[in-house]
Amino acid sequence: MHTDVSNINDTVLTKKNRNSLFYRMKKNRMAYLYILPAMLVVFTVSIFPIIYGIGLSFFNANLYTMGNGTVKFIGLKNYVKALGSIDAEFFVVLLRTFIWTIVNVFAHVTLGLIIALALNRQNLKFKGIYRTLIILPWAVPQFVTALVWKMMYHEQFGFFNQFLGLLGIEPIHWLSNGKIAFIAVIIVNIWLGFPFMTMVATGALQSISREYYEAADIDGATAMQKLRYITLPLLKPAMLPATILGTIWTFTNFNVIYMVTGGGPSKATEIVSTYQFNVLTRQNAYSMAATYSVIVSIILIIITLINMKVTKALSDEGVE
Repeated sequence: MHTDVSNINDTVLTKKNRNSLFYRMKKNRMAYLYILPAMLVVFTVSIFPIIYGIGLSFFNANLYTMGNGTVKFIGLKNYVKALGSIDAEFFVVLLRTFIWTIVNVFAHVTLGLIIALALNRQNLKFKGIYRTLIILPWAVPQFVTALVWKMMYHEQFGFFNQFLGLLGIEPIHWLSNGKIAFIAVIIVNIWLGFPFMTMVATGALQSISREYYEAADIDGATAMQKLRYITLPLLKPAMLPATILGTIWTFTNFNVIYMVTGGGPSKATEIVSTYQFNVLTRQNAYSMAATYSVIVSIILIIITLINMKVTKALSDEGVE
């Protein structure tokens, strides 16, 4: 009896050893040797800068301390400064970033769904042309589109104020008034972002079988009922990951704000990405910039974890 128990334990241990990472690496050592150069490149280009940035956030590195060699370890003081009352400006920028992200992503998803549903009609002609035209804002490089919009917002020679002048309306200070400037850059980012959501929604709509709608027609369902009970539930698996991806892109967006307003006027349009950039380039506070990056990364990780939890919940409900 004792011998049988020992044999069973040995068998279990052998299976555990075979499933261990060390055993797999030893067994497939030639394969790991082949990918070793690529892994070293990935570590050097991606992982090492992340580790370096996290480590830098625990020091007092700036232009002055690095110049006279007085850089030292200060623990969590940068995080206390960023999250405490000493640096309340960061909270204002963070709140503005959340508003920027929520408004933009809501507009991207809503417009994308509406346009995709409009283009998905069976009797619509020239669908290919419409879809090509809609994708153009997303296909053009962001900085080009941002600069074009900046020129259109020009108070004297811009398209919008020229058009308002023809209607006898006073020109609007698009980029010199803080609140209006923030709305202006949101409009630019909506223009840049909705084509992506349109493409995702269009692809998802085309994968929905017509049989569902035919069965609903037989049951006498209205257009709104088909949208609510067929279209939207079957769009969830595609739109939810796209929405989370769009949220991360929008939260970390840099080009639009920097190219159109530069964060101005008087920091009224700054979001975390431009704020970090200005702390790094104007204040030369390298450790503080690294601290803000770590905080933003933690926020994005939390958003990603929420996405994974929601996606798993949908999968458990049978929405695949």
